[in-house]
Amino acid sequence: MKIEELARYDIKLLVALQVLLEEQNVSRAAERLYVTQSAMSKMLARLKEMFGEDLFFRTTHGIQPTERALALKEPLYDALEQLKNLLEPPQFDPALCDRTFRISIMDHIATRLCPQLLKTLSNIAPNVTLQVKPWTNNSFDEMSSGQLDLAVNLVEVDRANFYQSKLADIKPCAILRKDHPLIKGVQGEKQATLDEFLMYSFIKMVVPEFNDTHQKDKQALETLGKERHIVFETSNINSALQSLISTDYIMLGGKGINDTMFEALGLTTIKLPKELKTPSFSYKAIWHQRQHKQPDQVWFRQTVLDHIEI
Repeated sequence: MKIEELARYDIKLLVALQVLLEEQNVSRAAERLYVTQSAMSKMLARLKEMFGEDLFFRTTHGIQPTERALALKEPLYDALEQLKNLLEPPQFDPALCDRTFRISIMDHIATRLCPQLLKTLSNIAPNVTLQVKPWTNNSFDEMSSGQLDLAVNLVEVDRANFYQSKLADIKPCAILRKDHPLIKGVQGEKQATLDEFLMYSFIKMVVPEFNDTHQKDKQALETLGKERHIVFETSNINSALQSLISTDYIMLGGKGINDTMFEALGLTTIKLPKELKTPSFSYKAIWHQRQHKQPDQVWFRQTVLDHIEI
């Protein structure tokens, strides 16, 4: 039989056959299936038509299966169990999960996330493997194709079939060392002027698909006939921040409400000149529709979010 021919058959009749084999009584079978006894009798007739012969014969105590029906009992039960398992949402057990999850996450967040996340995974999901990948211009496509499971980033999600969850609002600022010469002139609420900023060289943090939409300082400065001198470009925020510690360089960036990372490194933040102000942005978790309801993906995503600190 070709698979297309199965479309001619009513799966409800196979369920009815299973119940009839178990009950061997039309009335009780009808009660279990929430149908009338008359409807159950019609199903018996349709089963005869489906299989080309009677599957039951009537007795004074109910119905008895024929030899053909008895031969069908075990394979029918197995087939319906497999169909039930196919239609039921799979039960997920982290302890039995044996797969690799791929996540793209910014370096400074990964530094704080990964040690505790791996500790948890080692205890509750010891067979899980974690891969941290850099964010690139192809990362959205990688999520669409299943090559990337989750991202934590600053980029805007303007594509169909993607989900996002905001983790923290970020306030644009300038980052520099605490004893930077520029600090002396901006005590209290005083704001450094653009010319004072441009006296110093800059480190540029590169985030694919983010810089062009948010950091429009180049265009703003060009309209004023000015430019900033960039001495170092990197996509690794840890190396960028470390480079600020012992230099007079400045980096355009942002900070969360409870961000203590800069303080720990001997760095601080100041307001940007109005000419360099950028649109507000936020850290967010991003995932594709294909990962939205899969039980292993739901568990992994929530586990990551439970451990993340921004």
